[in-house]
Amino acid sequence: MIIIYSTVILGILGLASGLFLAFAASKFAVKEDPRIKLAEAALPGINCGACGFPGCSGFAKAYIEGKVSKESCIPGKRSGVPAKLEAITKTPEEKIITIWEESGGDTEKALQNLLSASGATPKAAPKKPMRPSPEEAAKYKDMLKGSELATLIYGVLPNIDCGLCGHPGCAAFALKLASNEEKPEKCVPGARQNVPEKVAKIKKMSSDEIKKILEETAGDPKKIKEKLGG
Repeated sequence: MIIIYSTVILGILGLASGLFLAFAASKFAVKEDPRIKLAEAALPGINCGACGFPGCSGFAKAYIEGKVSKESCIPGKRSGVPAKLEAITKTPEEKIITIWEESGGDTEKALQNLLSASGATPKAAPKKPMRPSPEEAAKYKDMLKGSELATLIYGVLPNIDCGLCGHPGCAAFALKLASNEEKPEKCVPGARQNVPEKVAKIKKMSSDEIKKILEETAGDPKKIKEKLGG
């Protein structure tokens, strides 16, 4: 009999605990602002860092919180991102919630419905740049060994392989810069890091100066950036 009572009591306590936890989860759940999701969907999604944030999600949150300008997404300007972001912030919250619920949580669908409802006709997004596969990245990094100039240039690039320059990664772009087949200004996230100026400075160095820096830094991009200022 004691065992039965104990089992019943434990069952009741378990049920009560479950109900309490369910209530607490519902009561204290942090509701995510759908505008942040919509803003993130409006961005290029390449996480290049040119805006100063570590990724598009960080920028989206900061924009909705009014901490950053809609113009701060540099690669997004060519795909009408500012207009999309403006449409999101100008749409009443009640309408956004309705659109969000009607889309069933499908962010892309919700964004398109919102843009249509707002009358915004932003530019169609260009094809997203292709990031290099691990094999491609390794291949181009291996090719750097044949050029000390390219290796040093690679060290001052962002090293995030965003592909915005039109090449499969920073190593491939560094090789093109070293052979004067490309311009450093094409490195979009590099604009904030003074990449064009650093590349120009490197190209003025003698082979002995380049060799010395590579020896002192062991070719480590992080150490090269510190050595050359940032």
